[in-house]
Amino acid sequence: MVVFILIVHMWREAHLHRVVEDDVEINALPLSFDGSVILYVSDLHKRRLRQEDIKPLLGQVDWVLIGGDVAEKGISWPIVRRNMQLLANIAPAFAVYGNHDKHAGTAQLARIFEETGVRLLQDQVVSLQKRDSSIKLAGAAYRSRELSNHLTEKDRNDCVIVLIHDPLQAKSVHDYADLILSGHTHGGQLVIPFLGPIFLNQAYRNVSNGWYTLKRMNGYPDGKMLVSRGYGTNHLPLRLCCPAEMHKITLKSMKTK
Repeated sequence: MVVFILIVHMWREAHLHRVVEDDVEINALPLSFDGSVILYVSDLHKRRLRQEDIKPLLGQVDWVLIGGDVAEKGISWPIVRRNMQLLANIAPAFAVYGNHDKHAGTAQLARIFEETGVRLLQDQVVSLQKRDSSIKLAGAAYRSRELSNHLTEKDRNDCVIVLIHDPLQAKSVHDYADLILSGHTHGGQLVIPFLGPIFLNQAYRNVSNGWYTLKRMNGYPDGKMLVSRGYGTNHLPLRLCCPAEMHKITLKSMKTK
């Protein structure tokens, strides 16, 4: 009976709809972007988004950023198409690939992105506009170090948001970034109190989930990185002490102080 109750609890934790809200101060953020809102979603895998969960976000978000692993091998593609359409209906949407997307098939996924209006960023930099100001949004290809070649010395003084799948990729771009959004770890997915995540690779133990400060060289203000627990699950459709989450991030300019 105890085992059954625990499994039910773990299933529920994996299927919760939870939106974590954070205010994030960014030194280089132009005043016209103060109060702008990002919806960040990563690691959907096979999980289906529900329209009733997404509907309250309509009109509340400026951009949707998708941190990879929106698919996995053997997935039913209509699930992915519907998920991407729901997210793209909220606000202009941008995405990067994750490792499971590569296994699922990027040719089909690229078509879905194009058809639903989600812009794929593969070591690319685009501008986001508000009135007479702009910030940079950069997206890194999975396990690539090429993105830094598309960022210049001038970008260190501008506001740059970087979208990556694997938080370990931050090492190659963090010196340019004011804000990095990542996922991949699922927060460990199964976390034993006092022992921590039982299946998480040792390399990710120090960046399993949450907010981190990234030191930048030459006196530039520190950057920030979010590692999301993700919205879906990998392998087992269960979570323990590690609830599913998406993120509503409000950008705050330090220039208003």
